[in-house]
Amino acid sequence: MNPSILEKITCRCSKKETSPRTPLSMWQKECWKGYLSTGRGSDELFESIDSDGSGTITVGEINHFVDSLDRKGIHPRSFKLLLEMTHDHQVTLEEFKSWLVIATKFGDEKNSDFHSSYTDHHHHVGEKLDLSKKEFTWNQNTMSQAVRRMQYAVRGPVVMKAEKMAAEGREIYYTNVGNPQAVGQKPLTYYRQVLALCDLPSEFGVDNLKIGKIFPEEVIERAKLIRSQIGPGTGAYTGSQGVLGFRQDVADFIAERDGHPSYPGNIFL
Repeated sequence: MNPSILEKITCRCSKKETSPRTPLSMWQKECWKGYLSTGRGSDELFESIDSDGSGTITVGEINHFVDSLDRKGIHPRSFKLLLEMTHDHQVTLEEFKSWLVIATKFGDEKNSDFHSSYTDHHHHVGEKLDLSKKEFTWNQNTMSQAVRRMQYAVRGPVVMKAEKMAAEGREIYYTNVGNPQAVGQKPLTYYRQVLALCDLPSEFGVDNLKIGKIFPEEVIERAKLIRSQIGPGTGAYTGSQGVLGFRQDVADFIAERDGHPSYPGNIFL
């Protein structure tokens, strides 16, 4: 930060001016917004609150910080917890980072407790290392908080509750995700067969004299066409736009569907 701005901030703080429009408040707001959007900058945020540069933050500094913020999207009890901490003692940087983890948690304690209970008692989750008493350099405080806050909603509380009920003998119909084979749909073999013949060496696949006894004719012809477009196998890199033959198929489809010319050279796959 520009030294002149820091001088203004120090001057303001020494006069105990706590208007939301002071440079200090604006600096804190920018640091707070940056942390919420990126999950980074916890050290700078702490520095903006620690107006006297003591290395700890006091109840007065916290009050000024809290009064200047929009609390939207923040865990409702988190600011109360922070104020309670500062009334008891001056808060260090590590304590502040731990508080940030609590403040930006998604969901409530009940969901978190349910998740812990679920993973502890369902064997299909797999064996886990107990991390509660271990310390690591890369942890929930030091990692990008954007990563920590990321959720995989497909495996949320509803699915976990359903699996718990299924383990108790209840019959469950899973209709929440696009996973039809998990509920009994047979696989679409055409695509798998074509891919298999594209991957197999030709002497064991498309050029084998007995291959017609294993694969349908339309599958063999399609695999031959694809192999002629991509080369001997599927593992090699292509040009940046993708395989020309595939782009031509897309262009032909667009032209037929829309009645408008489409060109493979303008298509990127």
